[in-house]
Amino acid sequence: MNVRYLGHSCFLVTSSKGSSVVIDPYSQRIPYQLPQVEPDVVLVSHEHHDHNAYYRFENNPMLVKRAQGFPSETELNIERTGEKLTFYGMPSFHDDQEGRRRGPNTIWHWFWEGVHYAHFGDIGHLLSDEQLAELGKIDVVFIPVGGKETLEPSKASLLVNQLDPRIVFPMHYKTDELGDGPLCEFPLSGFADKMSNVEDAATTAVEIELARLPAQTKVVCLRHG
Repeated sequence: MNVRYLGHSCFLVTSSKGSSVVIDPYSQRIPYQLPQVEPDVVLVSHEHHDHNAYYRFENNPMLVKRAQGFPSETELNIERTGEKLTFYGMPSFHDDQEGRRRGPNTIWHWFWEGVHYAHFGDIGHLLSDEQLAELGKIDVVFIPVGGKETLEPSKASLLVNQLDPRIVFPMHYKTDELGDGPLCEFPLSGFADKMSNVEDAATTAVEIELARLPAQTKVVCLRHG
């Protein structure tokens, strides 16, 4: 499978059969160039403009959101490839005050080709024992690390310790393009410096395969584009 970073908190995950999922596409107010891709499915973690711009894809992909305050399960058939995907939405919050400041957030997780993925949106807190038990063992995680609107680097590293995944893709951090805006306070280095096994992939995409997952947690830093 292929994981491609499209910038901010947005990723494109594509199976070996060609089915593709985009998570948390950003609006045109975000100063990145969203590549012209045609996903089969778009996942949205919460209703903020830097995460919910599903309308930017001209091929009209299937949209998955969590519409109520309970865990959700959405099963989709990708007719083009014959694959069936089930997405599980776990309720969480955009802050550490049960959503009173920034509202709700969804942790989307799914199993694909034997690999368990989880995208944490704009999570603003660590997980409870109950949430960890519900998620189970996760192989690949997408975690915000830039602070201000979401987890800052120290808490992001604590979340990684809670999850003990095989691969971590950091996201939602300060860049030259974002500058000193309201979304992020810390650059990627603020998180990477706190982790012991970090790889600068020097590319926008990497291949993921169950049999080749690292034995210990590795942080993989992708270029956006």
